[in-house]
Amino acid sequence: MALQRQFDFFDKVEVKDPENPTKPPEVFQSIESNVATSGRGHMVVADRFGLVHIIDKGLRDESFLAYDSGRVSHMKQLKQRNILVTVGEEDAAQVIKIWDLDKPDRNMSGPMLQRSIRVNQTGNIFPVSAFAVLENLSQIAVGLANGTVVLINGDLMRERTTSQKIVHQNDEPITGLGFKEQQRGALLYIATTSKVLLYNTVIKNIQTLDDHGGGLGCAVMNESTQELAIARDEAIFFYGPDGRGPAYAYDGPKTFISFYKSYLVLVSPPNISISASRTFGINSVAVSANDTTRLTIIDTANKFTAYQATFSQGIRSVICEWGSIYVVENGGRVYRLDELDTSVKLDVLFKKNMYLLAINLAHNQKYDNASISEIIKKYGDHLYNKGDYDGAMAQYVRTIGRLEPSYVIRKFLDAQRIYNLTSYLQELHSSGLANKDHTTLLLNCYTKLKDVKRLDEFLKTDRDLKFDIHTAIQVCRQAGYYEHAAYLADKFDVHELYLSVQIDDVKQYDHALAYMRRLGTMDADKNLQKYGKVLLTHLPEKTTQLLVDLCSGTLARTSATSPTPAPGRDSPAPHNPANGQHAAFNMLPFAMGGTGGATPPVSSAAASPSVPSHSTFPSKGRGGYPHEPAKYAPPSPRTFMSLFVDLPSYLIIFLEKVSANRWPTSMGAGTLSPQSTAVSSAGTSLKSPTNGVAPTRPGSIGGPGNNPYSQKKTLASLDYSDKASTSGSNRLGALSEQDVEERSAIWNTLLELYLADSPMNPSDQSGKGSTMQVAEMNRKMKERNIKKEKCLKLLNATEVQYDTNHALVLCHMAGFDEGIVFLYERMKMYTDILRLWIERDNTAKVIECLDKYGPLEPSLYPLTLSYFSSSPGRLTSATRDLLKVLDHIDQQDLLPPLQVVQALSQTSVATIGMIKNYIGRRIEVERKERLEDQKQIQSYRQESERKRREIEELKTSARVFQATKCSACGGSLDLPAVHFLCKHSYHQRCLSDAADRECPKCMVEQRTVADIRRMQEANAEKHDLLRAELEDADDGFEVIAKYFGNNTMAFARLID
Repeated sequence: MALQRQFDFFDKVEVKDPENPTKPPEVFQSIESNVATSGRGHMVVADRFGLVHIIDKGLRDESFLAYDSGRVSHMKQLKQRNILVTVGEEDAAQVIKIWDLDKPDRNMSGPMLQRSIRVNQTGNIFPVSAFAVLENLSQIAVGLANGTVVLINGDLMRERTTSQKIVHQNDEPITGLGFKEQQRGALLYIATTSKVLLYNTVIKNIQTLDDHGGGLGCAVMNESTQELAIARDEAIFFYGPDGRGPAYAYDGPKTFISFYKSYLVLVSPPNISISASRTFGINSVAVSANDTTRLTIIDTANKFTAYQATFSQGIRSVICEWGSIYVVENGGRVYRLDELDTSVKLDVLFKKNMYLLAINLAHNQKYDNASISEIIKKYGDHLYNKGDYDGAMAQYVRTIGRLEPSYVIRKFLDAQRIYNLTSYLQELHSSGLANKDHTTLLLNCYTKLKDVKRLDEFLKTDRDLKFDIHTAIQVCRQAGYYEHAAYLADKFDVHELYLSVQIDDVKQYDHALAYMRRLGTMDADKNLQKYGKVLLTHLPEKTTQLLVDLCSGTLARTSATSPTPAPGRDSPAPHNPANGQHAAFNMLPFAMGGTGGATPPVSSAAASPSVPSHSTFPSKGRGGYPHEPAKYAPPSPRTFMSLFVDLPSYLIIFLEKVSANRWPTSMGAGTLSPQSTAVSSAGTSLKSPTNGVAPTRPGSIGGPGNNPYSQKKTLASLDYSDKASTSGSNRLGALSEQDVEERSAIWNTLLELYLADSPMNPSDQSGKGSTMQVAEMNRKMKERNIKKEKCLKLLNATEVQYDTNHALVLCHMAGFDEGIVFLYERMKMYTDILRLWIERDNTAKVIECLDKYGPLEPSLYPLTLSYFSSSPGRLTSATRDLLKVLDHIDQQDLLPPLQVVQALSQTSVATIGMIKNYIGRRIEVERKERLEDQKQIQSYRQESERKRREIEELKTSARVFQATKCSACGGSLDLPAVHFLCKHSYHQRCLSDAADRECPKCMVEQRTVADIRRMQEANAEKHDLLRAELEDADDGFEVIAKYFGNNTMAFARLID
């Protein structure tokens, strides 16, 4: 790889002596350095006399003698420990010494010598040409000039003895050595002048990596990548365990190679022959002071020349320490090469429009993503300004997540660049960073390009959702892609939008209805409230059945599995429900005890809407809707009543079926079938609330006789009938308050619907007398009769606690007299029943009402008498009935004569002759009663007077006892005897201890009187008992008189 780009990313600064800034450093002037190393915050320089100099950052020098009789040829400063390893000549041998720079030697100046190892050589002694050491000091490799490599093993800091082994031997001089550490053992790179070898220290084998070697000083290990770098005249090559790796073309001879960070430092010799530069011992070649040496710094990561400079006096050594590169010339002058800041480098690259190199440089310098994205943005802007829109978009895509998308979108809004904008928006969605506006823009791009294929790929793939689904559906709808909108809504369970597309856009109501079947109950409830009106308008039968299933709690059980209808089919023609709007009354579920049976249709024109009881709808086939339990809490039917505003017939069907499904036992109890209900000529029937059996009314006009007890039983039966609506839930099972309320609301609504007559069309009146018109009128009459029959059945349903007042208002508004009478009777408003028939001027019904309710409500008689005497004609026609009523009043003693006279005298129609016999009989009866009462009063007065005299006599006069016989045993009375004021005498022996103070014969009577008195005192505080007797009694005045007669009121306490 050729290095054609060159920069000056280093500043060259000459280093001056700290003591004398006008001169080069004195330490380098006085030292003719032979070899150098660095690390741990100092430089280490050795001269040819065996001295080692340690130089700190202030260029202060500390030296010690390492070898007495030779020079130092190699040095290595370890990175992990402050250990210095040196190789030099001593006593005609090559000796390795290990120095601990942290421990000074107590006997001599310098650090502590930890270990000295003599390199074993057989025969002639050859100099060391290469040297490598592991950081843990477990192995040291020494390369000799005769081609021999000696490997020293052992813990070199602790063990006394070490093992040395020749691992390679050849005639080619060793030019470089390097260790590559592994988890187990290490690999040793060996470079000669003609080959590159690799020795495995574990398995003890050696392999050839390349048949070309390198010169002395031109082979070095890259510590960061653990690769061996060899500089040849044509290029720099890198070697790994697998062989030769990348190479960087850099032509020219090299005398030195080293690494600084990620940079490769090369030193090129003066212009001398290549053969001279490649012979062993080039360092000893004489170089004149005026020869120019070139130093090159190569960035191996980014593959460019970072710096290049020439040194006129030649280069003695290159040392990397303290974040800089120090170059020591042969004359002793020292230069420091300082790397420029990365920001400065980037500015240079920006000026040269080398953005790719700037991006790589930022990556290598560990810039954060935001900073790198800013560089990529500049690169994209550069390409955009050049007109390379595709390349610019490729760079902008790399900034997604860090660059504001609007910056890129504004650049590509032009219609000619919409394709690039589409690509960017796609990547934005793939990253999950798109918002609603981006989704809208992308879908608009697809629609503008008419690219249905890419639109399908974007919407219909199984990948994770990377866009806002609601926005996507909305854009597809606006662009007319309804199929795509429905697909997305169905796939991602956006139920409301799917139904909106099917109903509002494509008008596929059957698909929408089938989709609702597949939803859960909560979603179906919500969407039916929203779209139920539209669906009922077009598909009333199916929609009504769906509502029935939902509100009955059977939606999950009635749903079936069938394939989902494919979008795009034509919707069926809307159904017009006008013809069958009011002809669904024969489907009343009450007719057959809640089994859903229906009476035959009245005529073909009156056919009811066909609502299938078991419809087949598609279900979710891909697992989107798990099967719900068979039972769930159904929603309130009242929620959906408003949907049937223009469809009362379907509302009736809906409510009837829901009632039959949710409360099936209530359908068969307390209702009549059509066969058992007698329909009168007016089309109505009435069932008594007393379990369908009309009781025989006692005391009725012309009745068998009077029985007040049977009257009370009849009243009790009516009370039981009135309470049936509240006790029905107990017979049907425990119902919650909500169910009771729901059922009551449904019953009230059904009652209102039954009583609501369909309006007459103007066209119905225009063709009077025609056959079709007569048939239509007959059909409507029969329909009304059926509705009234159902209404009566509904009112008879004792299980439902419907609103009686509401039902009464509805019956009044509809003029449904039978229903009004039934409700009045249930509410015990007998007077209102009579007034109703009086208003209707129905004398027969008035007599029937008086006969039925008169014993229960005596106030009906004066009202009836007033009715009979209200007009001469009515009195003439009802004279016989009037006389019967008077006889009945007389026989039962229901009214006082004065009240009868007042009732008849309100008008001048009735005459005194009509009631002469009645008045005469009443006067005679009252006269006899008065005489009997006077006699009884006189006897009471006489008895009371006698009792008073007896009491007074006991109080004032002495009592003489003349009895001669014992009242107990009948024997002759002898002493001791006991006499009582009641004139009874006893032997003392005949009396018990308990009878000392009471006469045995009179004791029972006296105690009975005492008990009666105590009971009267107790009853004086029991107001509920008095109230109950008054309610049960036919004559309340008689009860009050009895209480006064028994003197009970004397014990009563006044209550505030």
